Amino acid sequence: MTDNEKFDMFDEEGSEITNENKPGEIKKPESLLDALEINISDPERRTTTKGSLKMQETYIVYMIESKPRDLENIDPMLEEVTAVWRRYSEFELLRNYLIVSYPAIVMPPLPEKRTTFIWTKISTDTFDPEFLERRRVGLEVFLRRICGFPKRDEIVMAFLKQEEGWRETVMATGYQAKADSWLRTINASMRVKQPDSSFEELKDYATEMQSGIAAVLKARSKIADRIYGLFKIHANYSRIFKDWGAIEDPKMADALRKVSLELEKMSSSIDLLMEEEELYAEQLKEYHNFASSLKSIVKKHEALQYDVEYVESQLMSAHVEKKQVSSGVDKGFNFGGMRAKLFGGDTPEQKEIKLAKIDENIHMLEQSAETKRTAASTFSSEAKEEILQFKRRKQADLWEILTNYVILQIKMSKETKATWTRFKAAIQAA
Repeated sequence: MTDNEKFDMFDEEGSEITNENKPGEIKKPESLLDALEINISDPERRTTTKGSLKMQETYIVYMIESKPRDLENIDPMLEEVTAVWRRYSEFELLRNYLIVSYPAIVMPPLPEKRTTFIWTKISTDTFDPEFLERRRVGLEVFLRRICGFPKRDEIVMAFLKQEEGWRETVMATGYQAKADSWLRTINASMRVKQPDSSFEELKDYATEMQSGIAAVLKARSKIADRIYGLFKIHANYSRIFKDWGAIEDPKMADALRKVSLELEKMSSSIDLLMEEEELYAEQLKEYHNFASSLKSIVKKHEALQYDVEYVESQLMSAHVEKKQVSSGVDKGFNFGGMRAKLFGGDTPEQKEIKLAKIDENIHMLEQSAETKRTAASTFSSEAKEEILQFKRRKQADLWEILTNYVILQIKMSKETKATWTRFKAAIQAA
């Protein structure tokens, strides 16, 4: 994107992203996901004994399998098919490392440790099989998204390949010190005097997207509950028609038994349909959580902007001080001015020494200001490009999610209509 192009991170008509090669050129994988097929499977419950008191800890691990998509021209480091076991806490550690190492990236969210939203009926038991399956799918989506980043990171590579000692490898990067520094700066970022309007718009957009998706999910949950109850009540009708058939003549009894079976099938079919619908809700919930990543980018930009403003303020003060020392006029009340009035001003030699120190300080502040401006500008450019990429992914993902949801509702209606059509045919045949 050139400087002359108008940046609009909210323009939903993003241009298509293509990756075309020149004739005869061999396509090289741009990301780990281009090179590897990555799957997470087999959640496994484990128990270990810790400490001198021999207290037991029970936790879940997930198997990450990675294998090359194409053995031709593949990186030798990726040729081997591997399987490693990872805990949820290791996924958290990986995400925290990536947030610090690549602050401009809209970081994909992790699935929750436990169910925290009212629109889902999934059990809050972290060892419940249904809950573990939801989390497995969420972790797989997260891992595939970060492996789809164009930049290959050695820590991500080790996450896929190195089971033993991976935590130590991450901690050796010193990312935690950088994270602590970010937090200290972000706490001061609310005092930014001249916020970037595009990032202010991004903050508002993230808030509105989050509240909008939350409202959709809550409405869907209410509708799903009603539909589920409506389908399940047909099991009662099934029993009634079955009992009724027991007192009728053979022909009518046969028709009523058919009706009973149709209604029983209808009642049971909702379980699979709701499971499929819940999957789409989970995919939509991911974008609810993505809003927090967008807000995090805004906070990081504010922190960088605060650094720039703070150094520029110090620089301005240093220039004022130099002017006062040079002119010998000290405006305002201060102890230096009082001393000059009581005991006389500085000698030419003292003034020269002061000016030299002030010039040195100004030079250091100018260098610091330039460094911080460059850091803020670089972050802003990278973040805006990443937000545009996020917007394109979001547009494609939401289109697919909502289209699949509509198709599911049509499928549900068609199956219901077919049930009542067979009901009518059975009764008319009697």
